[in-house]
Amino acid sequence: MEKEIKRFKSHHNSTAMIGKYIPPKRISEEDFLKKLDEKPADVPRAIYVHTPYCDKICSFCNMNREQLNGSLDSYAEYLAQEFHKYGKYRYFKDKAVDVIYFGGGTPSVYKAHQLEIILKSIRKNIAFSPNYEFTFETTLHNLTPEKLEIMEKYGVNRFSIGIQSFNNEGRKFYNRTYDRDEVIKRIQWIKNNFRGEVCVDIIYNYPGQTLEDVREDARTVKELDLGSSSFYSLMVHDGSALSQDIKENKIQLKDETAWDRKLHDAFLDELTKDGDYYLLELTKIAKKGRDNYQYIKTRNGGGDTFPIGIGAGGNVGNITLFRMNKEMSGYMEKSPPQMRIDRIGGAFQFPQISKRIAEDFLTVEERLVFLEKIKELKERKLISEDGENYTLTGDGIFWGNNIAREIVTEILDKTLGKEKN
Repeated sequence: MEKEIKRFKSHHNSTAMIGKYIPPKRISEEDFLKKLDEKPADVPRAIYVHTPYCDKICSFCNMNREQLNGSLDSYAEYLAQEFHKYGKYRYFKDKAVDVIYFGGGTPSVYKAHQLEIILKSIRKNIAFSPNYEFTFETTLHNLTPEKLEIMEKYGVNRFSIGIQSFNNEGRKFYNRTYDRDEVIKRIQWIKNNFRGEVCVDIIYNYPGQTLEDVREDARTVKELDLGSSSFYSLMVHDGSALSQDIKENKIQLKDETAWDRKLHDAFLDELTKDGDYYLLELTKIAKKGRDNYQYIKTRNGGGDTFPIGIGAGGNVGNITLFRMNKEMSGYMEKSPPQMRIDRIGGAFQFPQISKRIAEDFLTVEERLVFLEKIKELKERKLISEDGENYTLTGDGIFWGNNIAREIVTEILDKTLGKEKN
């Protein structure tokens, strides 16, 4: 790919546009609830729980969240009631859940008694599969010994900690609490007092960051023996404090694709060079034999993600839903072509893709377009192949979201016509 091409940094860029070609059909809540009383499909299942509150806002964030102002007692009760409500349906009675993921916002912002209300309702109403994964996103400053004890009591076995950077200048830029030394001390405390997996998020390409800075972040992940690390390039979102600072010329970012690539490769190479860590997903490096990140495998691998909480979105089979507020949700039914193309886009979030995916999910016409596109991507040295798999090259990993978007767009354009206005 050439330098001037815009690099898509999020998986949402690769599949979100499918609806522009194949508009989903709006359905009623009654239709959705009827589906919940059908025999559950034999697919991996996750529950995503959204907490739209933070006690401290990151500089780059415009996510569905707001500054905490007052008690979360009513929201905790609301979440507990949602699990009680939906736990009565066949969807949850007949089949266990593989993954629960608390995202936000900051899910660890609840007080200890509020956490217990929510988690107790989950364990009362939802069955877990034997090898379940139960993740809480968290910051360091609001994870107390009491909260940690309650989380473990009810089955939480994985933390995703929003570090963003261990570097003091980076932490200041991201509006993070604590300096490097205190961060390391607190992570070590969590590891010593928590039996589950501890993972972190890293965001690279903050102003003034050097290659040595990003390598040091990777070395710190290794030294702390963490289960995995996400690594994202800094994205500027409208509505964030960072976007406003840029508009007012208070901050200037080095937004060059070549520099972004150097930082990306420096982190990836440093963390994987000893062979203990490997690239699990386009933006996730995991330690071998440790973090499986079942949540992302479920979301991108054709599974269900049942959403709970204001701002949560997900799917049950071919029905997608979004929780707008406590009283209102939107329900859409995806067509078979949309389900197929979704599956292809999700597969290309991983560095290796089974060749069977085209045969298993695409029509003959779609498969011909897909294979022609793969041929082109091989000529551009973004993909290689062996007998069973396609594998993203180094260039392909960096441009992975663009590749997924290209494949999806090519299939849609050549089988359904141009994007619908």
